[in-house]
Amino acid sequence: MEIDARIAQVEAAVGRRLIVRTVRTPEPEFRGWVQVRPSAVVIEYVEELPGYFWGFELLERLLDWVETGGGTAWFYEQGGRLVSVPAPSDQQQGSVQTR
Repeated sequence: MEIDARIAQVEAAVGRRLIVRTVRTPEPEFRGWVQVRPSAVVIEYVEELPGYFWGFELLERLLDWVETGGGTAWFYEQGGRLVSVPAPSDQQQGSVQTR
């Protein structure tokens, strides 16, 4: 599925506008974050190489997170796996989820 169509699909599913943008960071393990707001969901993710489509796999995983009801969280790569760290207000007993 084309990425714009996938974003529209997730917007329809969650009933909120999605704001998707790439970010740069000096933190090597950081992969992205999702912030759920009352009227929108912000998704920021690190592109491995700007201008290439390789970042879309990560973006698809973040879109899946939003679509399945995941809340505000930060995402890191640890040991080759994407690990989510829920924001304190969404955190349930300090859990860390891997996907």
